[in-house]
Amino acid sequence: MKNIFTKALVLLNILALSQCIAFAQIDKIKFDKQTYLLSNPDSKTQNYTYYLKDENIDNWHTKLSLTNFPDLTNPIDASAQYAHEIQEKTKGASVLLYPDAAIVGFLTYPENKEYYEYNTAIYQPAKTKGLDRFSFAKRFYASELGGAEEARKKAIDFAEKNNKKYMEMVSKEAPKYKVD
Repeated sequence: MKNIFTKALVLLNILALSQCIAFAQIDKIKFDKQTYLLSNPDSKTQNYTYYLKDENIDNWHTKLSLTNFPDLTNPIDASAQYAHEIQEKTKGASVLLYPDAAIVGFLTYPENKEYYEYNTAIYQPAKTKGLDRFSFAKRFYASELGGAEEARKKAIDFAEKNNKKYMEMVSKEAPKYKVD
């Protein structure tokens, strides 16, 4: 009996360690030849954000996000709803929706036009329940580019030249990353 208890205890420890190892595998993501580091490893919301080294929530130029939506089941409907929400939230936002692929690409900005932001996101079935959204974002700050108009131009130029590239990259990379 003691031997069975010992084996069970060892097995439980191995299972616990393997879960920690699985989580450690998503503490950084390689994307577009750069390494993004997990910013909020204890997230209870199942919303994980990754920034480049030396960047954070208050100061970033590119980021990746991985979010789980346990109540969603249809990637096509979810991407369409997300596109609608973006247009509702930011009047004048440019939104491209590719519903068959469940991908959204968009340019948005805050009211004060402090920055313009390019995003692309894809919805996919989650590992356990619901859908995961994997997204890439790049910001263009007015303060760094000589004003809001220049930031807007840079963001539009970036989107025109790179939208297809980043949509393909997000589509290719998303299946590698799932919320536990």
